[in-house]
Amino acid sequence: MNRYVEKLADLPTEEVKGHQGFVSRSLLDLQKQAVTVRVLNVTPGGVGPVPQHRHEDAHFFWVIEGNLELEIDGQIYTIPSGSCIKVPPDKIHQLRCSGRKEVTVLAIKWVP
Repeated sequence: MNRYVEKLADLPTEEVKGHQGFVSRSLLDLQKQAVTVRVLNVTPGGVGPVPQHRHEDAHFFWVIEGNLELEIDGQIYTIPSGSCIKVPPDKIHQLRCSGRKEVTVLAIKWVP
């Protein structure tokens, strides 16, 4: 690979604080713009954040592999591979991997 091309598998991973079974890889560092772009790998049984929370940020989740469950204000949505969902600001939310296979998700968070 050249210096501009990176393999996702080569990017460093870190556990997501306040989540169980979540590992992330940072794709872009846009902290000055208050934007976070990550790839999340969620193991079966993984859930986060614990407890559910709300904040002023909006979220966009695109499920790359597997099936993600996302609870927003008490309603559970199942998001299959190839689908996406947006979480508006100030909504109580929590993600889950309830299946038997790991879920891979592109997650973007920003302050609108």
